[in-house]
Amino acid sequence: MKSNNIIKKPSKEYFHKICVVGGGLTGAIMTLLLKKSNLFKSHEIGWIKPKIRDSSDIRTTFYNKKSLDLLHSLDVLKNFDITDYTFINKIQVFGVNNSSPLEWDYSDPKLNFGAVIKNDIILKSVTEQLSDIKHYECFVTNTQHDEFERTLYLKNKVLIKTHLVLSADGKNSNLRRLLSIKTLQKKVNHIALSGFLQQSKNHNSTAVQAFTDLGPIGLLPFQSKNIINFVQSIEEKKCKQILSKSKPEQYICDHLNSFFSHVDLKFKPLKKVDNINIKLSSWKLDLNFIVNPTAYRTILIGDAAHSIHPLAGQGLNLALRDCSSVIKSLENNLKFGNDLGDTSILNFYKEDRLPKTIAMTAITDFLFYGFTSKSKKTRSLLTKGMETLNQSDLKNIFKDIASN
Repeated sequence: MKSNNIIKKPSKEYFHKICVVGGGLTGAIMTLLLKKSNLFKSHEIGWIKPKIRDSSDIRTTFYNKKSLDLLHSLDVLKNFDITDYTFINKIQVFGVNNSSPLEWDYSDPKLNFGAVIKNDIILKSVTEQLSDIKHYECFVTNTQHDEFERTLYLKNKVLIKTHLVLSADGKNSNLRRLLSIKTLQKKVNHIALSGFLQQSKNHNSTAVQAFTDLGPIGLLPFQSKNIINFVQSIEEKKCKQILSKSKPEQYICDHLNSFFSHVDLKFKPLKKVDNINIKLSSWKLDLNFIVNPTAYRTILIGDAAHSIHPLAGQGLNLALRDCSSVIKSLENNLKFGNDLGDTSILNFYKEDRLPKTIAMTAITDFLFYGFTSKSKKTRSLLTKGMETLNQSDLKNIFKDIASN
């Protein structure tokens, strides 16, 4: 597919066999996987990574065990101290009506579901290993292709030719738009708020998902024994009202204190974490579903290929499975001498990832729309179902899905 935009004469032109677009965690880890795959020499890999505006992001991400294994295999965690991890030994999911939580835990303290790690230290560790990879701190403004290559036009007039593009430029992917890849948008009319709070009890390495009247909230333990990083999903109109308050963090704490009163758990705002002044961050939760995450000589990965509600904490874990699938597809096809743009590479990736992405999307959509329903009867039925599920082995289905 060719863009109809006017192309300005480039000032410089480069060629890479394969090129990654996106400077976030997914793009960085994909680039490192390519480098360590032994499928390409360093100069054959290009990385387009626009500058990150906020260099003081201390938000965290949950990595399940499979994702941690991947990071270990890439030597991303080799210089980490034990204080850089917060391992998750227990998961609790709270419904409404002061119900008992759905729980998963390990009796053996040496076992865990994964770990919570700060985004910035993962990104720093990855990029330190990519100093020999040619990178371009600019945006893609246009793209064209012929029979043999895809061409990427950057904002700074640099032109890059490549055999295959891996697009990891986020849920609002500009490259996906330029390629006219069909995207089904789901307007959930919710805003995500993220920040840090102090709780009255030791978190005991427990991750919590709660379906409150305000909206779903995830609580991830963070280093210190009683600090948590939260992501709260709130209806857009209500969120704007909260953010207009002089102390929005206190409003959220008051709501949580009421919700968790039956387990005697209280929260209060924090002004600093790791000696860094903190404030709430927010973003719209307009989600996308992409039926075909490929185009000619292009594969979408991460949020560019799928965006799910953050209530499951599985967004990046899905993205890392995408990255691994790309490598598997390349290994399986390059050994037969196939061109990087061969449809067999694109089809393998699509057939491998799409069913798993659909499954996770269906689960998170079911939980989100069910527990944010205006019907108290619907929410109560879901909570009752959780209580029943907690007494059966079927609940392990969700643990298995989240782990893969």
